[in-house]
Parts: sequence; C-alpha cells; structure tokens
Amino acid sequence: MAGKISKNARREGAQALTSRWGGKIVMKSVFENGKMRHFAVCEKTGNQGRRPKDLM
Repeated sequence: MAGKISKNARREGAQALTSRWGGKIVMKSVFENGKMRHFAVCEKTGNQGRRPKDLM
C-alpha cells in the first residue's frame, strides 16, 4: 500500500511502488495553465493515474 506519504515525496523517489502490471510507478509533474499538476505513471505500460493507488 501507498501509506501516508505525500505526492511530492513519491516524486522525489523516497518510496518505490509497483503497479498491478508489474512496472515501477513514478510520479511526474507538469506545469500547465499556471498550475503544477502531479500524476502517477507506470513505467512498464505507460498507464497514468491521479495518484499511485489508482495504478495498484
């Protein structure tokens, strides 16, 4: 489980998470429309989710 760790901490690599497809989940950030947007990506399949728990 993801536990109580912030999106920013996950993005920095403090915790390695595994998706249901067996790939590593990494957090990415994009600056668009004047806001910073964070999302989780499975490195193996390329699937995206709002938070890592969506990919687990």
